[in-house]
Amino acid sequence: MQRKNTFLFLIFIIFHLQVIVISFRQQSVGVRGRLLCGNQSLPNTQIKLWNQNKIGTDDQLAATKTKADGSYELKGGVGSIFGMDVVLKIYHDCDDGIKPCQRKVVLRIPDQYVTRSSDVKQWFNGGELNMEFKFPDEERSCIN
Repeated sequence: MQRKNTFLFLIFIIFHLQVIVISFRQQSVGVRGRLLCGNQSLPNTQIKLWNQNKIGTDDQLAATKTKADGSYELKGGVGSIFGMDVVLKIYHDCDDGIKPCQRKVVLRIPDQYVTRSSDVKQWFNGGELNMEFKFPDEERSCIN
């Protein structure tokens, strides 16, 4: 009887450990695009991919600077129980004159581009984005 109870307890523990491990599966996301400033490419522009956590601090998933032609590609991921809430943050000086710091634009990545795997399965195409636009929730950032 003692062995049977021990065996059932071990099966119970193993089952629950599997549930916990599956809950913390890796998630990933990838974004590609190109930034412009008017008719010109926007090179050397800081771009970051962030997961805005529901609990605790946010996670930076990736960071890069645009290439000479303004193109960029970022991918990143995290292991989490909760789904990711991913945003792309762009820090730039397009059409900014001599103002201090940089313009900061935050764009939400649609949920369907977050994959429950360690590899990006479906890339989000950010397309060509002209940063001369004034975005409604645009901010300024001196630390990025």
